[in-house]
Amino acid sequence: MQEISANRTIQTVYPSSKVFPVLLVVSILAHIYGAWWFLRYATPRSFRSAPVKSVDVHLIGSQQFESATQTPAAPPATTQSLQPVPTAQKPSLQLPPPVVREQKMPVPKTVVVKHFRLQEVLDAPENKELKESLPLFAPSEQREQLCNLEVMEQIQIWDDKFNPVRVVAFAFKDPVVRGNSITAEGAAFRSRGEWYKLEYQCTFNPSTNLVTALDFLVGKRIPYEKWEDHFLFAE
Repeated sequence: MQEISANRTIQTVYPSSKVFPVLLVVSILAHIYGAWWFLRYATPRSFRSAPVKSVDVHLIGSQQFESATQTPAAPPATTQSLQPVPTAQKPSLQLPPPVVREQKMPVPKTVVVKHFRLQEVLDAPENKELKESLPLFAPSEQREQLCNLEVMEQIQIWDDKFNPVRVVAFAFKDPVVRGNSITAEGAAFRSRGEWYKLEYQCTFNPSTNLVTALDFLVGKRIPYEKWEDHFLFAE
């Protein structure tokens, strides 16, 4: 066999200088499109930017700005009537009844007479008839009448609420005569329509028929139902 060798000439074909820029631009555009597609469809929703909202802007003057920013005045506080707040009523405490103390009645005191008025009483014009009738009485009765006149005058001087007009020396007990003295422990006297118990002891001078010593004690009022039993009459 005959070896046949052939010399091959290898030639490198270079593209035209005009085609290369076009390819470069196409490649860049393809990469940009691919990146845009990836960001749009492959990026998660949380990384997507929120849509931009439009904001309305209004231009205002200085007076409108002051009126808009001025703090509104607080309304006047209403004045409420000052009334006491009702409080819960506490139950009333039951206090013990007050202790009533018995009032001690003053012990009646015997009045001792130091200034006698019998002579003036007998010399009074209105007692002229009484003075002239005294000699007609028995000596014991005369002395009793003189002592009764003196004690009536002294009772009125001692307490002017009394106005004695009559004395009955024997109303509750007969008087006792010893010498020139008369002791009447059960007497009574009438004053302003009422009768009162009376005790007295009287001493007189037989020569002048005037009282020289007298002490008396005014007692309680005598009930009406006892008047008749003790010779006490309304007139």
